[in-house]
Amino acid sequence: MNTDRALVLQFLQDGRKPAAITSNPLAHELGGELLELDTEGGAAVLAFSPPPRFVQGAQVLQGGVVATLLDFAMAFAAHATLAAAERPFSTATLNVSLLRPAPPGRYLARGRIVRAGRSLLFADAMLTAAADGRTVATASAVMPLAEA
Repeated sequence: MNTDRALVLQFLQDGRKPAAITSNPLAHELGGELLELDTEGGAAVLAFSPPPRFVQGAQVLQGGVVATLLDFAMAFAAHATLAAAERPFSTATLNVSLLRPAPPGRYLARGRIVRAGRSLLFADAMLTAAADGRTVATASAVMPLAEA
């Protein structure tokens, strides 16, 4: 079983208490925490506190790290959507809009499934600074589902 899916199922069984994302080494390195899941609406809220090693020369998070945080939010929203059925998926397209610099700090990544078809999931996500709620970046993705 996918380790992120296992974490999602454990989160749901444990009363939806915030939990460190230990299921994925990269999410763990980025200080990831699972805060909320909506299995009916297909949404997830994650928090991240990337350590200084992910900051580039201009003293802001590297753009690829920002994209990764958004991708994790959409993936966890997909796991929430598929909680009742084990259907593997992957990210086929990822479109990211970097709206402002992301200085070191804590961020909230909100992902949701906009549309779930038989073979594709369509998702979007938003990354906000936890300190002031300002939007740093947005993303959209298409995620193909493996055959059932």
